[in-house]
Order: sequence, then structure tokens, then C-alpha cells
Amino acid sequence: MIPRVMLEHLDLPRILCGTNQFVGISHVYGGFYRVRDPGLIHRSPLSTFYYMHKFKDVKKVIEIMLFLAREHGVNACISSPRDVVHEAIQAVRRETGSPYHWVCTPSTRLTAKGLPPDVLKQIQWCADHEVSVCAPHRDYTDKALDRAAFTIDGYPQIAARIRDLKMVPGLSTHYVETLKAVEDNGYDAPVVVQPHNKIGFESDTDPDTLTRRIKETRLQVINIKPMAAGRLRPREGIEWCLQRIKPVDFLAVGFGDINYAREDARIVEEFFNKGG
Repeated sequence: MIPRVMLEHLDLPRILCGTNQFVGISHVYGGFYRVRDPGLIHRSPLSTFYYMHKFKDVKKVIEIMLFLAREHGVNACISSPRDVVHEAIQAVRRETGSPYHWVCTPSTRLTAKGLPPDVLKQIQWCADHEVSVCAPHRDYTDKALDRAAFTIDGYPQIAARIRDLKMVPGLSTHYVETLKAVEDNGYDAPVVVQPHNKIGFESDTDPDTLTRRIKETRLQVINIKPMAAGRLRPREGIEWCLQRIKPVDFLAVGFGDINYAREDARIVEEFFNKGG
């Protein structure tokens, strides 16, 4: 089983199920996916519409999430407000009879059906859909962040609202300066979501600087994009990140297929079994 760590009162797995592919997001021009060829994993160009079509059937999402929960104890995922993710979580909870935690990133973008692009309304949606950790998306955070003054406009009020709704507050960002803003101002954000990978994909700083900041901050970090949206092979990307985040931090890994979920979970367990 994947090791676990506490985030305040929440008992979470060190690995979270990423969901970009479930909702048709690939973060690469043309998209990428893995194909098998005698023992090797390759990345091949493929339209993001492939994922939109593939995961239109929620049963395929449930299959991956249920496998990870049952076989590896991964009973948590991270996504923006999405109907397909909520439906899958409900199904996994019914099938396992156990809690399943949702780290959700409300934003000022269109997300769930009929939900306006308003961060406060999306925060309320999160509460109504049994979200455990509510970490406003970088679409809010990185616009509100003053990178020179290290302040985040309006966040204290947002964090208070999240607490009032009985969720753990956090922030999702692509800027390393967010860590300092939270630290310097004592913002109520015990966890920060950051893209971190060996090529610096989707980050505003170099990998060594971000590694140093992650290690020295008292905040817990959710490391997203470890494989840089298909630019790195699974073992290379996953192990690099796990070697550089703190023992109390988390790694979010996305899965475009049940076979990739099996492969990547095995890589993670092997890492921890070797004392990583």
C-alpha cells in the first residue's frame, strides 16, 4: 500500500489520483499518450479529444479510481469542480464503503455544468459536493498574487469562507512566490499545489530553486505534473519528484488508462519499498 500522511485531520495517501485526462486536459499541443512496444513505454501525439471521448464513459474513470483505492490505498484525487469526477467519487465510496477525499480547485473558469466562473460560487459548490480540501485554482491565485510584494489579494476572506464551510483551505499555483506569500502573511493555506518536474514544465522557476523552496517551507505541497504532461517517462518523472519533496508532501499522478495506473502505482510502491 502507498504510505499515508496527515493533512490537518485528514489521513491521505502520499499519492493522489490526478484527473486532467479524465476531463480531456492534456497540457500538450496535440496531446500525448502511452503505447506499449515490447517492454518499452513511448509517448505518441494524440488529440486531447481522444481523452474527452474515452472518459465520456464514467465507468472508465471509476475503473481506475477503484483499482487505485482497493489495491494501493489511493483514496484521494485532485481536480477542478467536475461532474464526472464527482460521479466517480460517489461510485468508489459506494463500492468500497470507505471515505474518499477530494482536493478540489475552484476557479474563475467554466468547470462543472451550469456552474458560473465565480470562485466564491465554486467554493460553495465544493462544500455541497463533499470536498475535503478546497484550494482555489491558479486561475484565481496567480492573478491575485503580487509577485513583488508577496501578497494575494482577497485570500484571507476566501480562506475564512472555506473554513466556515468545513473544508481545509489551500492554494493552487504555478508560481513559486506563492509559498513566500503564504509564509510571510500567515495566510491560512496549510497546503499548496505546485507543478514540479525535472524540466521545469509549467513552473515559473527552475527545478532546483523550486526543490529548495519545497524542502524548506513548513507548508505541505501537492506536487503536480511529475511527468510534465508526457514529456518524461513514468519512472524518470515519478522517482525524481519523490526524491525531492518532503515526507509530508503529496504527489499527484494522472492516468490515461488502467494499464498506466497499474504501472505507475507499481513504480511508486517499489520506490517506497526501497526506503524512498
